Amino acid sequence: MQTDRHYAHLAWDKLASCDDTIPALLAWGADTWGTTELLVQDEVRLTYADAERQSAAFAAMLLGHGIGKGARVGVLLPNGVEFLVTWLAIVRIGAVAVPISTLSSAAELARILRSSGVSLLVAIDHFQRTRFDERLEETLQLASDSNRIVSDVVPLLRSVWLWRGRAAWSVEIDLRPEGEVPDGVVLSAQAGVTPADEATIIYTSGSTSEPKGVRHSHGAFMRSSRRWAASMPFQRDDRFFANAPMFWVGGLVTGLLSVMHVGATLVTSTSSDPAVLLDMIEGERCTLLQLWPFLTRRLVAHESFATRDFPAMRAATDLAFVPPARRPNGPNLFGLGMGMTETAGPHAIAMEEGDASPEGAMGLLSPGMEHRIVDPYMGRALPEGEHGELFVRGDTMMLGYVGREHADVFTPDGWFATGDLCSLIDDHVVFHGRADTMIKTAGANVSPAEVEDALLRVGGIAEVCVIGLPDAERGQIVGAMIVPADGVVLDPGEIARHAKALLSSYKVPRRILIATTIPLTATNKADRREVRNRLESEGSTI
Repeated sequence: MQTDRHYAHLAWDKLASCDDTIPALLAWGADTWGTTELLVQDEVRLTYADAERQSAAFAAMLLGHGIGKGARVGVLLPNGVEFLVTWLAIVRIGAVAVPISTLSSAAELARILRSSGVSLLVAIDHFQRTRFDERLEETLQLASDSNRIVSDVVPLLRSVWLWRGRAAWSVEIDLRPEGEVPDGVVLSAQAGVTPADEATIIYTSGSTSEPKGVRHSHGAFMRSSRRWAASMPFQRDDRFFANAPMFWVGGLVTGLLSVMHVGATLVTSTSSDPAVLLDMIEGERCTLLQLWPFLTRRLVAHESFATRDFPAMRAATDLAFVPPARRPNGPNLFGLGMGMTETAGPHAIAMEEGDASPEGAMGLLSPGMEHRIVDPYMGRALPEGEHGELFVRGDTMMLGYVGREHADVFTPDGWFATGDLCSLIDDHVVFHGRADTMIKTAGANVSPAEVEDALLRVGGIAEVCVIGLPDAERGQIVGAMIVPADGVVLDPGEIARHAKALLSSYKVPRRILIATTIPLTATNKADRREVRNRLESEGSTI
């Protein structure tokens, strides 16, 4: 049961007075702080007014080509102005954006384009070392010199628009086309968008399943981002550095939309070079920083880090970035919370400073969301403090999955099984692991996250992925794929010896593989199938 404590520390008064649809939030931002930079990416800068103006021009182009309310438009773009303008243009006229990970393989790309039913794909010719024009040509079997596409691989796709580059089968994007629809038509289409309308389909997957298309409404995105912005230390003049991809919920909801609620600036980079990223964070005088743990560790370990100056930094995913005088008194770091794509981001939100939370707590129950702990074997609700599978429901839940009936996804009374093993203690969500990754060895449960945390404390380890491996005697044993820090040589036997000082004996990895990198899925999660295959074929038995 939720209490007033869920609202006490949420700073609603710092947010925009608009909370219904994404185009309404964009219009408010352009009117209120139009000259403020919304996005800074490397050398490119875009103000709130720029974003409104350019997305309106793109929306006119969409309407002029017959793309309107309910039409699904694929977006194969990395973070940047092109993504931002494209996504805003699509959703502001009631069409449905379908962002696609730039990490997708050709087979994954074909599956997503086909299952989502997009009629138009907006893409870029290349990004980093990937040639998307060549991948599309191969995937869609394009050989025609017509820019009207007919492909039995993706039967509903009719056009591909390229932001950069040109192909015989593509349309070149021009934000100043002659003969497009008047501004009044764009505004009229925008006025017809409601909070209940579908806004975006995010494709996500675990490490052991095919991508699932998660359908979200304007209202769900707006409510989730508004609560996150209210719970985080965002301020009007903040410059928030985050590298979460915008083709996932993290980049869109807890990044872009949350920043837009307060009129702050999102700073990002396409580079993965620690020196370049540190230059960007330092040079832009960023005040907030949120990165994935592995990238944060790389930045802190860089040889130039000790010489860097971050005088404006107020909160970060690692306090090493925050000057001592600015560090918070409590133990919590920026970004605490728990969520998933299906809940449009956090369903448990950051706790107030100094909150006396139980060990392992991820946050307080989010306003508008309900939580229930269920016995995964018996299906009965469990009392406070007991471990089980977390079920959620509430006002930021997805509309459903693409191609799946409502009854296949939700219980009759609207609950969704998250697959997270949790407990509820004093209104806090405590995370214990994933139901599909929990290791059962000789009758005992082992949390991969606990083992990973312990191994990262051994020293010389940059990344680690722990999984269960089949074993005739024990049922499963613990296996670990480990990536050494730069210049470090690791020995599997020594790692196991150090781990024994930190873990119970049954939790110590019995098979270890030293690798150069952890294999990832297209959604940037550890590819546990590949990790398992490599551990079984190449790992050392301890």
